[in-house]
Amino acid sequence: MRKVILIAFVAIISSGIWAQNVLEDMKANTDKVASNYCAYPEPTEPLTPAPKGKKPFYISHYGRHGSRYLIHFREYNYPFATLQMADRQGKLSERGKKVFQEIGLLREEAKGRLGELTPLGAEQHRKIANRMYRRFPEVFKGDVCVDAKSTTVIRCVLSMENALQELASLNPKLRITSDASGHDMYYMNFQDIPLSKKRWSNEANAAYDAYCLKHAQYEQPLLRLFNDTAYARNNIHLFRLNTEILKIASSVQGTKYAKQFSLFEDIYTIDELYENWLQGNAYWYISFGPSPLNNGTQPFSQRNLLRKIIAEADSCIALPRPGATLRFGHETIVLPLTCLLGLNGFDQQEPDLEALEGRGWINYKVFPMACNLQFIFYRKNPQDDDVLVKILLNENETTLPIASDCAPYYHWKDFRDFYLKKLADYKE
Repeated sequence: MRKVILIAFVAIISSGIWAQNVLEDMKANTDKVASNYCAYPEPTEPLTPAPKGKKPFYISHYGRHGSRYLIHFREYNYPFATLQMADRQGKLSERGKKVFQEIGLLREEAKGRLGELTPLGAEQHRKIANRMYRRFPEVFKGDVCVDAKSTTVIRCVLSMENALQELASLNPKLRITSDASGHDMYYMNFQDIPLSKKRWSNEANAAYDAYCLKHAQYEQPLLRLFNDTAYARNNIHLFRLNTEILKIASSVQGTKYAKQFSLFEDIYTIDELYENWLQGNAYWYISFGPSPLNNGTQPFSQRNLLRKIIAEADSCIALPRPGATLRFGHETIVLPLTCLLGLNGFDQQEPDLEALEGRGWINYKVFPMACNLQFIFYRKNPQDDDVLVKILLNENETTLPIASDCAPYYHWKDFRDFYLKKLADYKE
């Protein structure tokens, strides 16, 4: 039977069997709490061999920039100035003094580099490009074309250039073109303002506020930084300090201090980190996921990009040796595109924020620094009309919510028909 509808897969997602224990993940690696600040995890899963006779011939890709420094100086300066004031008054505990010193180191390193790619971020993209080349050598054989585009943000441009330099070093014959222009932002970094204004409906705000109140964990961990709790409660905005410290703590893993200290471990217990992560996980679900609290339409913000991917794939499939189309942008594109595609059940709608983790909505599985989607196309030869495609999320195979007799490979015609209909059914 050519088409096998993956009912079993959907049933697994719905039953919670796919639920993962994030708390256990964090016990093994506290950096997981960083969500979209997580450093890129290299793939660990082997690739499924292609159906007999099928070989990779084209890659279409969208990837986020690599690890970066925080974007705004206030994100460093507020906690630094707050702890500095307390230190001058002799109000910091020994733990607080250590944290103050570490924040000062991170603040100093980021001066003049706000929002820029870190050395680790550059390395992440070189390694991803290297693995792409070695996993799919047929795509990059000879003098094929590699066309790359980036958003106009410098960290994305430098991520692209690091990837391209790696490919060029592996095969100097490649015909590489690259660009970063406002001309392409309508699909590379489309910001749908009318749609984004619908994210935080009254219902969504009420549900999120109640959820955060239940999982609030900031006073107790931050009080450990002070030797005078009355001073801390009366003079420190503990909620805001927690918000800013979590950002800095999340960014450590992308800097030169990654192996020297962990602000997460210096301040919080594992349970406190988990509770803070839960709040962020729900925020990303409402903002960019298929949350029914705002009618589940936010993933359609990436309709232009998906149409572009399909159109360019159709054009390249017609060529005897197309090569690769690479795109470099942001996690706020990768996450909703993943949901729009329904990869690994990320299109599941869940009104109960408490149930998100159990349903498999775990944000760091999708959008660490340098996260990427790779559409790998297969055929026997240029005359083969039965083109197959599979999608890698962070270089691991995914399952789609469409019929297939050879998953994780899908017939391009089925893929194309399914998603073009989904896009056509969406009313702007």
